[in-house]
Amino acid sequence: MKTYIVLLRGVNVSGKNLIKMSKLKEILANAGFSNVRTYIQSGNIILESALEKTAIEEMIHQLIFKHFNCSVPVFCLAFSEIENALKNNPFPNDAEPNKVFVTFLNQQPQPDLIEKLTLIDFGTEQFKITNKLLYFYVPDGMGKSKMNNNFFENKLKVTATGRNLNTIYKLIDLAKK
Repeated sequence: MKTYIVLLRGVNVSGKNLIKMSKLKEILANAGFSNVRTYIQSGNIILESALEKTAIEEMIHQLIFKHFNCSVPVFCLAFSEIENALKNNPFPNDAEPNKVFVTFLNQQPQPDLIEKLTLIDFGTEQFKITNKLLYFYVPDGMGKSKMNNNFFENKLKVTATGRNLNTIYKLIDLAKK
């Protein structure tokens, strides 16, 4: 059995894709996943399984559709992937953790789309893409930022889901228990 962190994209946001995490936890446990835990209502799940990542993603996607009538992207990450993403964070350690985001992409973006993105003036905001990971830092907060999940998905033609460092730290902590 391996420990995985599963991130759902776009659940319980603005009244859309409503999924009660307590109910989902029960459904996943009944489907054979072990030690299922959730964190806050934004689609963060820690579980153990002998299945491979793609099989977990497909199974959870189908269970969510069946029980909640929602079709949401599911990202299944090995515990080591989350730890490595955190370890490779390019931004300063003293950056406020609620203003630094780690975003997981379903595929590596095309180089020409990344190049176009680098031509945009973001002021003090910064981003870095490494393979299927996107890091971004919004020193003035998300409220007035151009940078958000939808923006990057549109510019890079990918599906993505991200969490701030506070959430990443908490998921790692929960996965160790």
